[in-house]
Amino acid sequence: MDIEKFKIDLKIFKIDKNFFELRDKSFTEIIDIIKDNHLKKLRHKFKDFDIKIVNPEIKSFEDGDFNFIAYCFRQPKEKFYLKVFLPDELTENQNFDIIEFSFVLFIKYKSEIYCVISGSGINVIKKYLHPTFGIEIYQRIANPTNDNIIELYIRSIANNISSKKETFNLNQTISETLEYSDIPTKIKLKVRNELKKKEFKKYNLDKNLAIMEVGSFFYLRKKIDFEELKELIIDLHKIYTKNTPKQLTLFNKVNETDLLKKLDDKLLDLITDDIQLHNDPSRVRQTLNDIIEVVHPSKLERFYECEKFVIRYKFSRGKKDLEILDRSDLYFNATKYIFDTIDSITDRYAIKQNIFKLNITGYVNNKEATYGSFFSHVTAEMDHETSKYFKIDGHWYILENEFLNIMNDDAKAYYSKYVLNKNILINWKDGEDEDTYNRSYHELDQYYVLDKVIKENIELCDILTINNNIAYFIHVKNGFNTKMRDLYIQVILSAKRLSNDLKNTKGISYLKKTLEEYNKRNSDKKIDIDNFLEKIKSKELTINFVMAFKNNHYKKDNILDRIDKCNSNIAKYSLVQVVKEMQAFNFGINLIDISDL
Repeated sequence: MDIEKFKIDLKIFKIDKNFFELRDKSFTEIIDIIKDNHLKKLRHKFKDFDIKIVNPEIKSFEDGDFNFIAYCFRQPKEKFYLKVFLPDELTENQNFDIIEFSFVLFIKYKSEIYCVISGSGINVIKKYLHPTFGIEIYQRIANPTNDNIIELYIRSIANNISSKKETFNLNQTISETLEYSDIPTKIKLKVRNELKKKEFKKYNLDKNLAIMEVGSFFYLRKKIDFEELKELIIDLHKIYTKNTPKQLTLFNKVNETDLLKKLDDKLLDLITDDIQLHNDPSRVRQTLNDIIEVVHPSKLERFYECEKFVIRYKFSRGKKDLEILDRSDLYFNATKYIFDTIDSITDRYAIKQNIFKLNITGYVNNKEATYGSFFSHVTAEMDHETSKYFKIDGHWYILENEFLNIMNDDAKAYYSKYVLNKNILINWKDGEDEDTYNRSYHELDQYYVLDKVIKENIELCDILTINNNIAYFIHVKNGFNTKMRDLYIQVILSAKRLSNDLKNTKGISYLKKTLEEYNKRNSDKKIDIDNFLEKIKSKELTINFVMAFKNNHYKKDNILDRIDKCNSNIAKYSLVQVVKEMQAFNFGINLIDISDL
């Protein structure tokens, strides 16, 4: 075989050098960090991990402006299925292990690091990928009113649970498809003729239907050889650095290194302020920043399923572990943990170092389900200079004024349209916390308090009530701020789990188990489970979810004016998004500001 003519399909990825572990590191230092993280994951996954089997090797060479490092390894796979299927008599002393040769080719060009992979190479780089590299390349060559889309994956800015895939014929354009609040995560589209004749002319793309895919990667559906790979990286680098990006939606990720550092530094200052507030225990819970919440940056659904969390410093070996059972207490306890373990509470530099050292591990059935640094868990909303920013899933987004105006109008319109008109909720007295408010329904007829009644790691609702043949699953939150994102995700996860349960051909289990658990805890006020389930199955009862919140600000204003004046754009966005995403389920949705009662 003539190696110079050998061509293969390749997706090109890019390493995010702004990832906190990689900042200010050299090319070789970055590769060492990525390799060490990969081997650490393998040791954690395979109890009988053998470095001789994995046999990780590094090879490097330079070629003009390019510096290549190849990381080759043999990836152990899960046990071969026949090992489980066959009786022990047939498998004894037989080697059923599966080993897959894999590699990552790291390509340093100019100041950037690109990658191509084979086998299980994605497992090596996934944590450190630039998540929107391909999307951002496309933005710099896009013609949204003319580019024909074939396939689109989108997600919401407020969560990464509900990813939606749509497929189109070749008559639908990008601009006709994306809504202002969508975040495209992967796009497959037809390469328009202009690009074939200019930017990608040298690759001799198909004259009829050339296809390009972009996401965290860039992929031209065209086999290329090694020299063409180098040419393509040069072209992509030129496109990225020379062309001005076009907005696909009104949500834009921040990529400028200097701005990212300023935003992170400002957020660190806010967290440091909150840590120092623990000097006054009597008022700390009232004064902690309500612009911040804690949630895993990528495994959001799994994070919400965790029944406990452990806070510890990196390399502490569990000597001073702090176990937390309620995720809503994570921020308070993480900041207090740093306060309790710092030598000098006035040393802000030392506090910030400890913020980076602190880790949070989530557990399901006593097995590690999520893991990450405390700082990577932080979701925040804040102003900087003249703009507003979200930090969500570990990335910063700028909120354009046009986006804010549309979202504000949508929040008011959705509230007006979906407001709960039934008089089924009671007044929330000043000074009551969420637990006290929820428990106040226990004495009321046809009300059942399911707060903290959790089966299969998903809370069905805080309060269940039945009124005029409608079962209301009510989720409650004190505050109209970043906590609204938590409330919105709770509603969606609960609706998703219940919807799947009701469609289960083997019978309703999640709902039944949840109600059985409720009855165990409330012998004085039981639900007739069989009767309730039969009415649900026969459609005699319909289901409505209720997103109920208490806005503690601007109490003299009417509800729409309170939404207008609210500083939390995450709260407004959550209000809009919960209605949009509930349309995927066969349930009703209502919104209510309890302070309006």
